[in-house]
Amino acid sequence: MVALHGKTALVTGASRGIGRATALALADAGAHVLVHYGRSAREAESLVADIHAKGGRADAIQADLETPNGAALLAKQVRSIVGDRLDVLVLNAGISKASRLADYTVADFDNLFATNVRSPFFLVQPAAAYSR
Repeated sequence: MVALHGKTALVTGASRGIGRATALALADAGAHVLVHYGRSAREAESLVADIHAKGGRADAIQADLETPNGAALLAKQVRSIVGDRLDVLVLNAGISKASRLADYTVADFDNLFATNVRSPFFLVQPAAAYSR
């Protein structure tokens, strides 16, 4: 991986799984990692502690991306930590429902769409302002 010293990265859904591995790889490459989580505070704080133990920089940020203003709240928190400098955005947060298609409700669809489509769109919007 390219050296990322002096760079800042936001990884959504970073508290476990692929997001956690991505956040660790970015931290190992030298990035200051913003560890987003929705409900897994303990796992996110554990990841931040692991990164700090290796001499890296990381902060945990909570935002519920299912809510209409979740992406905006996350963007605001990111800006309060890093100012106008966001170099890497990894859109990893997502939800699914282990169910037959026939069993999906409108509410299920709305939750999936909100987290998996709407929130990434509205995170890219302010992130684009960071690019120069």
